[in-house]
Amino acid sequence: MFMTFEKELIRKNYVTFPSPNNIFSYCNPIDKTSQINLSKENNLYKFSFPLGDIHYATYFKDKHELKKYMNFILVSKL
Repeated sequence: MFMTFEKELIRKNYVTFPSPNNIFSYCNPIDKTSQINLSKENNLYKFSFPLGDIHYATYFKDKHELKKYMNFILVSKL
């Protein structure tokens, strides 16, 4: 479902971070607090990622819109 995104994170040297409640979770190998997470809560997708000194999260109903946003973040912020 999100395999292309995950492959790109690995290419950018992110590593998987065990988190049983998430669809996926990756972190920077040097800074484990710099995490990228995707989970599903109450029929909404929650996508969170590091943004400067904060960890930003946003919610989506539509999977297509989520994927567009995730790719934008992947290219422009990570």
